[in-house]
Amino acid sequence: MRIFYGWMVLTFLSVLVACSSDGDDFPVFDDDDPVEVSPVVFDINAVPYPKLSDYNFFKSPMSALDPVYGVLPFQPASQLFTDYASKSRFIWMPEGVSAQYVSDEKIFNFPSGTILIKNFDYDQALPSNSKRIIETRLIIKKDADWIFANYVWNEEQTEAFFDLEGSFVQVDFVHNGQSKNVFYRIPSQSECLTCHKTGDSAIPIGPKPQNLNFKLNFADGQQYQLDKWEDFGYLSLGTPAHINSTVDYNDTSQSLNDRFRSYVDINCAHCHSATGHCNYLPILLGFSETANPDNLGICVVPNIDISGFIGIPVSHIVKPGDPVSSNMYQRIKSEEENIKMPMIGRNLVHEEAVSLTEQWINTLEGDCN
Repeated sequence: MRIFYGWMVLTFLSVLVACSSDGDDFPVFDDDDPVEVSPVVFDINAVPYPKLSDYNFFKSPMSALDPVYGVLPFQPASQLFTDYASKSRFIWMPEGVSAQYVSDEKIFNFPSGTILIKNFDYDQALPSNSKRIIETRLIIKKDADWIFANYVWNEEQTEAFFDLEGSFVQVDFVHNGQSKNVFYRIPSQSECLTCHKTGDSAIPIGPKPQNLNFKLNFADGQQYQLDKWEDFGYLSLGTPAHINSTVDYNDTSQSLNDRFRSYVDINCAHCHSATGHCNYLPILLGFSETANPDNLGICVVPNIDISGFIGIPVSHIVKPGDPVSSNMYQRIKSEEENIKMPMIGRNLVHEEAVSLTEQWINTLEGDCN
């Protein structure tokens, strides 16, 4: 096991030698600047550890989620909806390695030892109306493969324990001034793989150039995320200056079409892709793929008819100007297990997404012949 401590200082001693011929001195060298090293605890042969604190990702108290040196925050432009939970994301890599750019829409080629950290919490959990962390999910690059490691937080918010069995947690919380409650689902390993896979192999979802190409506030100031990764040594040089990027789907200053395409990219495309769990369905929802409107299902007849389940005729995946007759809209607004989409990761209706989808469909023109 390698344990890195906070500071390593190399000290050069001054040497003074009197020369018999002229009395000149050897030069005196100043101390080098101290080199800060990440205190994260990582042994690739021992992970996943039994407790989240074993990694030493966060300063004390751990519940503040204040990262130690080397644990960098990151955030995608649009975020996956998980029953209104807030999320904080971090990345850590071992010393001396870095990720490489592959393409705008693909995850970086991360080195072995990379750890992606995602915390799920409710800022206004009841009855105390205070922050409650539910779980921390890790996905760790172990040699050529990615492995999952989920940690469930205790009631005292002092520790989180490894658990890939899956469970439900009842959470009462406040969202936009309204009280809500949910049986929050902590996923099992098989549920993690359902979304996080290409073919049969596990992969991350969010850390792609298209999702990270904007500025974020870091402890030492605001900076483009990819520039920060390069400066810190987590990303090799060579990322293109221009990246076809997603937007924040909540940002009304962006075009409605780009907002909707960004929403389905982060919430749906991991399954609705050529190698995803729902590759048998006639839509492809990655941001680069939905530049072609056919991939969004516009005027495409669904191969699974939900009309009988909801008692309303649903004729197309997306019918221009008619959300009610659109399969996609009905699935996004449903809480029913056999209808709702995404099918994993939510039990509540994402009301803002329903409104976004309705607005987008209503702007589409044309008839489906």
